[in-house]
Amino acid sequence: MSESIKHEAVKGVAWTSIEKMGSQVIQVVLNIVLARLLTPKDYGVVAMTTIFTMIATTFIDSGFGNALIQKKEKSQADYSTCFWFNIMVGIGMYALFYISAPYIANFYRMPLLINVCRIIGLAFIFNSMTISQTAMLTVNLQFKQLSIVSISTQVFTGIFSIILAYNGWGVWALVFQIVMSSLIRLLAIEIVTRWIPTKEFCRDSFNHLFGFGSKLLCSNLINCIYSNIYALVIGRIYNANDVGYFNRANQFALLPGSSITEVVMKVAYPVMAKFQDDNNKLCNAYKKFLSLPLFVLWPILGIMVALAKPFIVVVIGEKWLPSVPYLQILALGAMFAPLTQINLNILFVKGRTDLVLRLEVIKKTIAFIILIVSIPFGIIWMVIGKAIYDLIAYAINCHYTKKIIGFGFFEQIKYNMPIFLMSLFAYVMASLICLGIKSYLSQLIFGTIISMTSYILISYIIGNNNMKELILIIKSLKNKTV
Repeated sequence: MSESIKHEAVKGVAWTSIEKMGSQVIQVVLNIVLARLLTPKDYGVVAMTTIFTMIATTFIDSGFGNALIQKKEKSQADYSTCFWFNIMVGIGMYALFYISAPYIANFYRMPLLINVCRIIGLAFIFNSMTISQTAMLTVNLQFKQLSIVSISTQVFTGIFSIILAYNGWGVWALVFQIVMSSLIRLLAIEIVTRWIPTKEFCRDSFNHLFGFGSKLLCSNLINCIYSNIYALVIGRIYNANDVGYFNRANQFALLPGSSITEVVMKVAYPVMAKFQDDNNKLCNAYKKFLSLPLFVLWPILGIMVALAKPFIVVVIGEKWLPSVPYLQILALGAMFAPLTQINLNILFVKGRTDLVLRLEVIKKTIAFIILIVSIPFGIIWMVIGKAIYDLIAYAINCHYTKKIIGFGFFEQIKYNMPIFLMSLFAYVMASLICLGIKSYLSQLIFGTIISMTSYILISYIIGNNNMKELILIIKSLKNKTV
């Protein structure tokens, strides 16, 4: 990378890290408080709607946000066309969701879902009005502004939902949290950008954005259905409590990876797009963005697997104990999520959303076969199948990375092996602590401290490059050079 681009990348990672660290702290605190005030059933009811809300959200974006970022020359007409299209789809999705609410409630045999769906659906309209502005800030690498929007939104909605839950609103605390989050984010992003769309709807702009985004829409839709199909199946076959246990475990397992991946992907995409015509520079930039998230994520997940039981008991209470084995298995699968997403980034940068769609069709065919086969054996085997698929998906996504920049599955495994071995050591240290201490609180505290300290010391002793990159980012934050 040139020094200017590298500087922008470091700034981007630093500010996005502030956003994600701040958001993660807020989200963890919020989850702890709400999980103690609410029941697994409350979470299960909202989780039952997730597959439908996520499908609607996928249609609302339609890949236009990524299309704007990927396009070399953007005009006001491009942003305005995206804005008006997204709003039209958002209103249409809400109308469809409103009409479909009784059928969704009937599917789950839960009348409460009628009103739940109709209120949650309001978020579609608010979210549709922020896609162009978010793309605009991302293109200009204005991650400081995005951080302000994200953190302020979480603070206000977090306080709001806790007040509702404390006063006995139950599931409605979660429902109104979703709606208020989308509304406050809309207001915040308007204050930050002060952008007003023009009245024009350019057909040429729409054709270009749709040409890129339509294939991405299909692939995102397939991925969206799969990502949320487990809650749907469990809710239909079992009950809302089981959905709550699974959903809570899945959220905890995905939280570190999703946050870290989002930090890297948000910065990597616009930066790597600058090298889309030079495969050598693209490969070098790709390696930089590949290993750093794993360096942070893998030890966290290893410790999470080892300390799952004390973590659940101490953080959200014994009523959530059935989610412990789910958390351990899903955390293992979550190790591959960043690798899977970052490998797809190469195709986004190259504008090959047709290949992204092809990969999604292949992967999700395998995924649904695994799910169908595992259903008769119970939830635990469904979860195991999901973790196995995460590894398969990563391996498949490496196919085109190998063809384009010559850095495929086995090269990546070899490249990241030192991080895996250090993370395995952290897992062993945390497990040994659990064997010698009976108190769950002490297991959680000492297991985390000792295993993370060991991991950091080993990284420092062997001079791991990721440790140096992380120190650089921390210094950027400390010195406020961003």
